[in-house]
Order: sequence, then structure tokens, then C-alpha cells
Amino acid sequence: MGKSEGKQRRIFTREFKLAAIKELDSGKPVGYVSRRLEVKPNILHRWRRELSKHPTRAFSGNGKKLLADTREAELERKIGQMTMEIDF
Repeated sequence: MGKSEGKQRRIFTREFKLAAIKELDSGKPVGYVSRRLEVKPNILHRWRRELSKHPTRAFSGNGKKLLADTREAELERKIGQMTMEIDF
């Protein structure tokens, strides 16, 4: 795999990050939230720290708009996996 074939960095919206932190704050385990949202646990911890340090300024960038409906995103991932399996 060459450098040009590496993983593309994902960019998340403020709303996505706040929703992830809200799930953590509701008592859901980090591992569960991490797997469900496909975000590494250390990223979730970083987002939580950033929000606690700067509640009004946290996540002020213009992240790429992600699918608002998590169920829709899950279905799209499954379709992609099935397509890859069929192609294989």
C-alpha cells in the first residue's frame, strides 16, 4: 500500500462530537460508543477534555457534515461491506 492509498482523515461536525460526548456522559462505556460511532477511544477522551476546558469554543471548526441518522450510516456501511464481499 503506497502513501497515496492510506486512510483518509475523517472530519467530524461539532454536533457529532457533542452527541458522542452526550452518550459517554449518559453512562455508556467508552468501548461501546467507540465501536458504534467508529471513533477511536482516545479521540472520544480528547473531545471530552476539549469540551470541559473550553465549553463555548470547543469544536469551532467547520467539520464535514456526517450522516445525521446513525442508523442510516450503519446501513450504508453494511451495504458497502456486502458489495465488497460480492466483488470478492
